[in-house]
Amino acid sequence: MNFIDYIVIAVYLAVSVLLGCRLGSRQTNTEQYFLAGRSMKWLPVAIALFAALFSSISYIAMPGEAYNYGCTILVGSLAGIAALPVMLFVFLKFFYNMKLWTINEYLEKRFSVSVRVLCGGIFLLARGLYLGVVLYATAMLLANSFGISALAAILVVGIVSTVYTYFGGMDAVIWTDVMQFIVLFGGIFLVIGVVAWELPGGVGGIWNIAAESHRTFNLGRDSGFWDLSMTERITVWPFLIGLAWALFLPATDQINLQRCMSCRNFMEVVRAICWSTLGNPVICFVFYFAGLAVYAYYNVLHPGLIPAGTGGDDAFCLFVSRELPSGVRGMLVAGILAAVMSTISAVENSLATVWIKDVYQRVLRPGREDAHYMRAAKLATLLIGVFACLFGVTILLGFRGQGIPLLEVSNVILGMLTTFTSQIFLLGLLTYRTNAKGMIVGLIAGVPVLGYTYFYRYLFAVPEERMSFMMLSVYPMIVILFTGYISSLFFGGAEPRAAKYVIWSRWFRR
Repeated sequence: MNFIDYIVIAVYLAVSVLLGCRLGSRQTNTEQYFLAGRSMKWLPVAIALFAALFSSISYIAMPGEAYNYGCTILVGSLAGIAALPVMLFVFLKFFYNMKLWTINEYLEKRFSVSVRVLCGGIFLLARGLYLGVVLYATAMLLANSFGISALAAILVVGIVSTVYTYFGGMDAVIWTDVMQFIVLFGGIFLVIGVVAWELPGGVGGIWNIAAESHRTFNLGRDSGFWDLSMTERITVWPFLIGLAWALFLPATDQINLQRCMSCRNFMEVVRAICWSTLGNPVICFVFYFAGLAVYAYYNVLHPGLIPAGTGGDDAFCLFVSRELPSGVRGMLVAGILAAVMSTISAVENSLATVWIKDVYQRVLRPGREDAHYMRAAKLATLLIGVFACLFGVTILLGFRGQGIPLLEVSNVILGMLTTFTSQIFLLGLLTYRTNAKGMIVGLIAGVPVLGYTYFYRYLFAVPEERMSFMMLSVYPMIVILFTGYISSLFFGGAEPRAAKYVIWSRWFRR
């Protein structure tokens, strides 16, 4: 890194903070701070939906996955497209018409205040840990590119993201996402362009090398993709199982829902969701293709330039820090910062919303004036930023030396706790007889099963015997579903309030 690179990065960070501070003057109440006054149009929301959940690991994990294993996992994105009509017009419309602040408000209406607060706590813990993964990804790259410690890298990104989220609220989150999306995409095209310029055959040459190395879409009979094994890394079965969850799970994710609730009407939501979902596989493919470009560079153009056996995450980091020209390198690092910061700001704002609306305002300090909750929201944003930095250090220490790719780290962290919330919504939306007591029993029963699969069968298992990271949630989900439903029957079955909030009740009277 030289002076020009540092100038590019510094300008980007300064613009992000200034934009957040500029939008801060509009934050006069909690509806503006959390939902942008419910006045957004579809295009910035579509970009924010993409940036918030996709970009957090895209710059490192997706190219790293393609470098190591190819693009097969990208097949899973088709499940979201297949499920789009049902997810959008059945489940998301159902929640949008309720004019929610958080998705957990639905759980209070369907079950009880206890289930609402419990699910809010699970969300806070799950997404807080996810912020640690995001900062861990940042530390991996910036430590190599800048030569600074991982701790310093975590603090730089964590502090800047928290500052503009603190001042600008949801307005800052969405509009900085738009700016960051441009920087994000510009950086990844630079990687592909640098390799394509030097490689005979250009972009087509990159794809030909990937195909010869079995790093495209490995779906053949002997690829293992069609196996029933629970230890095969990627098979078709998680995607088929995931199709069922894709029908409703995106609609119950607080980060998605909060952006949709910021739209001025449901037609704006439809446009935002459609563009975001349909564009996702195409955009993802560009990031995977960048990993194939780095693979071609180090294994065909310049073999021996990096140590043999270097993983895809590290190879991509090395390419950014060593091979890009001056100025371009700074632009790419700015793109990486954009990817990470867009997710941090989105998650911080959603965590603050859940804390204030589901816990603080509902249980701890009900009935106060809006100005009180506005001050509490900003304080919560600051504290969440501090905890995010601590989680980043924890993830760095916990997964360092385990030899686990970043894409798997992300899936493991998110899957551990979203396993519980997904089953709560599944039983609540689709069954009449599940009640609050039975649901809590089901969640408790799932804890030891989740601990067994995630720790004993994966994290602490030798690499050859690790359970597929895409199948880890299967056993806990089955236990929670059956135990929750059976226990509900034991505790008396359906509650009077249930009929109005089960999705079938929109068409069939009970």
